[in-house]
Amino acid sequence: DRGQSSPQDSRGQNLGAVGAAERGQDLRQDCEDRSRYDRRRTRNLDQWRRAQDSGRASGESRSGREDWRRAQDDRHSRDEWRRSRDERRAREREDVTRAAEPGDAALRRGRSGAFGAAIEKLARGCATQAAEFENWPFDSINETVGPDEAQRNALTALRNAANQAAQQLATGCPQDVPEAPAARLEAVEQGIDATLKAYDVVEPALQAFYGALNDEQKARLYRDMAPASSKNPPQTAQTSGRREAQESREVRDYSSRRQRWRDYAFAREEAAAREAAAAREQAAARNAAPRPSAPGWSGMCEELAAALRNWPVREIERDVRLAGAQRVAFYELVTSSLKAADTLSSACPAEAALTPVGRMQAMRQRLSAVRAATAAIRAPLARFYEALDQGQKLRFAGMS
Repeated sequence: DRGQSSPQDSRGQNLGAVGAAERGQDLRQDCEDRSRYDRRRTRNLDQWRRAQDSGRASGESRSGREDWRRAQDDRHSRDEWRRSRDERRAREREDVTRAAEPGDAALRRGRSGAFGAAIEKLARGCATQAAEFENWPFDSINETVGPDEAQRNALTALRNAANQAAQQLATGCPQDVPEAPAARLEAVEQGIDATLKAYDVVEPALQAFYGALNDEQKARLYRDMAPASSKNPPQTAQTSGRREAQESREVRDYSSRRQRWRDYAFAREEAAAREAAAAREQAAARNAAPRPSAPGWSGMCEELAAALRNWPVREIERDVRLAGAQRVAFYELVTSSLKAADTLSSACPAEAALTPVGRMQAMRQRLSAVRAATAAIRAPLARFYEALDQGQKLRFAGMS
């Protein structure tokens, strides 16, 4: 009985085997499902990452294209601004050129600077010297000197020489002042040459007449013909004025700062009034006193030297709008002008002569020095002027 199994036991064993097989299938199915889910999840994650990468790349591409478009727009805007600026400047130059007449006649008078004013005065000094020779008051000289027969003959010879010199200057002086700066310098040189030739005619007769006078006659002639500055020097008047102002200040009460300022202003006004009166007296004396030196040439060395030393370099560079080659030519002109100014200052006589013959000789030295200075700067000035266009010439004429 113990060795034999019952039917119930065999059914239990079969049921256990079937349950184990089912559990094994369930486990395998679970593993397959989990593996399938993991593969699907991995595939979805890869797709999501690729989608993110592609989206970021496309966004960067769009941003790069937008930056490029903005850069192109900015470059286009700058190009448009440059073109509009160039067109505006071109229109301005065309307007200036159309407003100006062709040639050097477009350079209008009355707008020149210190250099142009000094050159114009020198160019017109020749005609002024001719009028001076024609208007010498020989009758007044005759009354002042009281000449004898020989002195009267010498005075007549001087009168004839002065008339001859005036006629030479009438034909030898430039008839008009040109507008171009280099042509103006040529006119100055022409006038100086004509004046020096006229001095060659007058100076021997002047020496003969002055040498025939005695000391008393020379003193009377010097008294009537001497410049007002030598008879009553402005420095003496200024010195006396300062002394009077100092004495008046000493007796006043300086109890307040306001009083001191009032006294200072009053002294300044008095000094200015005295200087103006002295200038009027000098002008009246120059018009009344006969002198053998032309007032048109007065102060020519000092005025020309000051103009040559004081070119408005920055203003010309800015307003004339010089290019590279034009700026080089302008610097050469400025350098030549400074050298000419130094030579002119050393060549012109510093002291005023007292006698008529001495004044004419001093004037001859001054004219020769001025002619050398104008000849030294004429070529650099011509090169610079020819390098300018018509509009630049107009602007330079108003500043030089």
